[in-house]
Amino acid sequence: MDVAQLERTLDLWASMWEPRERAQFERALERVLETPAPASLKLAALAACQVIASPRLLGAAGRASPAFDAGSLAEVAQVAVPLARLCHHAERLRRDTSGVYFLLEKSVRDPANPVADKLLDRVDVRDLYAVMQASDGEALRIEAARRIARRGPHQRARLMTSLHVDPDAFADSFSVDVPLDDLEPPPSFDVPLDELSA
Repeated sequence: MDVAQLERTLDLWASMWEPRERAQFERALERVLETPAPASLKLAALAACQVIASPRLLGAAGRASPAFDAGSLAEVAQVAVPLARLCHHAERLRRDTSGVYFLLEKSVRDPANPVADKLLDRVDVRDLYAVMQASDGEALRIEAARRIARRGPHQRARLMTSLHVDPDAFADSFSVDVPLDDLEPPPSFDVPLDELSA
């Protein structure tokens, strides 16, 4: 399974905030499973369906699963099950800036905390930004900025577009303790859904 493709797919999903966008995205994932495509891409799409776990995508995963052998399905489950659980917990924190603030504080005090670390990489990027803006603590603001900078290019681009600012406007804040690979300028949000089958 192409785990990098799975992460790109989840990044694109997380950058789609409107129901219409999400419905189109779900249809695109269904098409990947229904049409000829490389097995690694199909397995990544199957895993994405299981991680996102909307009723429509769980149905698509159920219909597509018999086409894969037991070893491939086990590989998907090994990645998708813990990731789905993590994403479900992160989704429960949506619009809960107090909860995100708590996790950021925990991460600042204990950078090795595995729960805070994993959840902060999956909570809604808008909530990270809201906490960063509202916080008086410099260490917490830096940690929130670092977490935003670690997000995939689709989420970063969507956040900057929604703020009506230049994608590089927060470059100084976001560059704190971030690997150079994460500092590439994000693409514009207008990403065709057929990228999933590329």
